[in-house]
Amino acid sequence: MKGKGRIMNILFWNVKNNIKVVPYLPQLCIDNNVNILILSELKNIEPEYVVRRFEDSEVKFVDNLSMPGNRTHLFHSLDTRINKIKDGKYFSAYKLNSNDTLTILISIHLPSRLYRYDNEIGYKCVEIKREIELLEEKFNTNNTIVVGDFNLNPFSEHMVSTVGFNATMSKEIAMKIHRTVDGEKYKYFFNPMWTLHGNINHKVIGSYFYHKNPISYVWNMFDQVIIRPSLIEKFDFNELTLIDRIGDTTLLNKQGIPNVKEFSDHLPLKFQIQ
Repeated sequence: MKGKGRIMNILFWNVKNNIKVVPYLPQLCIDNNVNILILSELKNIEPEYVVRRFEDSEVKFVDNLSMPGNRTHLFHSLDTRINKIKDGKYFSAYKLNSNDTLTILISIHLPSRLYRYDNEIGYKCVEIKREIELLEEKFNTNNTIVVGDFNLNPFSEHMVSTVGFNATMSKEIAMKIHRTVDGEKYKYFFNPMWTLHGNINHKVIGSYFYHKNPISYVWNMFDQVIIRPSLIEKFDFNELTLIDRIGDTTLLNKQGIPNVKEFSDHLPLKFQIQ
């Protein structure tokens, strides 16, 4: 990573409403030097209970303005305030001031594929993309991070299309800032998750395993982080990882897939940005 300044280690995990996960969270954050923790599917878990589990650990996390019904909850151990600036049904937006730079952090959990078709999820991408652009205009910044459970793969139509997130796998293309289609300019996101999805050098090759439908990708990368091009130089690609163990405890079952009974059917995603 280039330069010096505050380092943010951000971890996202869809915990599948499993309260068994909570006692493991302090060790998970300590092992990975996490200072911003974003969880989704906490319907049956009180955020205050999560905070209490950290009280006896080496790090102290606070709940950041979680509201009833939020699909994502942000906890952090930073010594500066994180301001929530927008709440939607499927996302929350936060304003971070770090290293004299204003960053917008979007936590997201799009509708489940169990109940919605890709195009229905895609409509939400279009809406949220527009909300992000309005926030960027309001706060005069393009330093935006979007992280969470998209319920889409990196190659899904609304991840890569101009009307969706317009998220490309190519740093070189993303650095062009925008592309023009039919006379309209569309800003790029850069999606680093392609480097993890299907990478045979890694123990796990996706964040979510599902192999029941006739058409199956087997390992999906529903949990993703995408960033605006202005943040590419501040993103540490060596720290982008899917986590499959906490201390000596594996998050996988004997078949090598996420242990949904004891933990979640999703794996945690961690990344670092300065």
